[in-house]
Amino acid sequence: MKALAYLFLLFAAPAMAQDLGNIEKSRIIDSISQKLKALYVYPEVAEQMSKQLHSNAEKGQYAKIKDPNAFADRLTTDLWAVCHDKHLGVHYDPRPVQDHPIMEDNVELARSRNFGFKELKILDGNIGYLNLSYFEATGKGGETATMAMNFLSNADALIIDLRMNGGGSTDMVQLLASYLFEGEPQPLTDIYWRPTNTLIQFKTLPYVQGKRMPHKDVYVLTSQNTFSAAEDFCYSLQNLKRITIIGETTGGGAHPVEEIAASDHFIISIPEGRSISTITKTDWEGTGVKPDVPVPAKDALLTAQLKALTKAPEDNFPAKWALMTIKAKLSPVTVSSDSLKVYTGTYGERKIFIENGQLYLEKTGGAKNHLIPMDKDLFSVEDKDYLRIKFVRKDAVITGFTRLFDDGTAEPGVKDIQ
Repeated sequence: MKALAYLFLLFAAPAMAQDLGNIEKSRIIDSISQKLKALYVYPEVAEQMSKQLHSNAEKGQYAKIKDPNAFADRLTTDLWAVCHDKHLGVHYDPRPVQDHPIMEDNVELARSRNFGFKELKILDGNIGYLNLSYFEATGKGGETATMAMNFLSNADALIIDLRMNGGGSTDMVQLLASYLFEGEPQPLTDIYWRPTNTLIQFKTLPYVQGKRMPHKDVYVLTSQNTFSAAEDFCYSLQNLKRITIIGETTGGGAHPVEEIAASDHFIISIPEGRSISTITKTDWEGTGVKPDVPVPAKDALLTAQLKALTKAPEDNFPAKWALMTIKAKLSPVTVSSDSLKVYTGTYGERKIFIENGQLYLEKTGGAKNHLIPMDKDLFSVEDKDYLRIKFVRKDAVITGFTRLFDDGTAEPGVKDIQ
């Protein structure tokens, strides 16, 4: 959580900086090197990074850098060239280190972000949808997590959107995962901590408040921005074959981070641990978590909806209704203006007409409604998700239409003879 917390602080930091002298830069490099060698998860890599920074300094590669932000960025780039670890980084803040607010103690800031629970709703076809922007520590976000998971418990399937989730706290990963299993605790991720040479094992919890959902299909959406704890959630549950991941390969950050002061104004994010799958004994560092269904991130939600709705029973009319909408969005139907002319005319108190190349329905004395093609002779009604228009043909001639409703009812209408 600390890496994410400091990211929030960086956005809030004043944008002012003073020129750095070469003596100060040398002290910062020495401090960073010492801390890396003492704490970085791979000691041999830490030694290589230290040598690289000192070699660059001796060659004068930092001599002309005066701006501290530019110096921090350059150090990060040089460290990445050795370790390729996206969790590691050097940050500058004009405030003295002791004056930094601590995000992990800032409940009000976390509350203003709703503890990461950005959006919660039931999609058409009774699919639960959770958009989680980050994994808050359960000490602050646990109550909200419980309410969210209980809200979703009556859905027929779940979609958890982690496409813009940059990470957070492992204990929230553990809590949310626990709602998806029953029975004996299931193994999630082990975390090795180099400073203490210890291994912490995470499993699903034996007790959660409210309903568990062990048998619901769960679809997790990912992108290249999905990172850290969000990848932990994906990797653990994918290895347990509990979820279907849809989207893009994730960012590839598997090393838990600690924020360490390198000087009065420079802070280094040091990956001190390593996440390890209890099942595979591997991690996703540098490679990311690969989706089960690879699609561009922008198409992941519709793809997940399509998969969930396709599995609904044949007699589940709301699901089948929603399925047609999703199919139409994924494969839009286009009809030329000339082809639309066949539908125009008067149908009792309603008329169908073309305006600016688009088809419209208008009831006498009412507003006009844009008709959007879904399939052959089938149109949805814009802003009226509960209604569709199905035109009736006889010998290639339109003779009427049927107004279809999302409750399964239908109202036929005959086209007036011209």
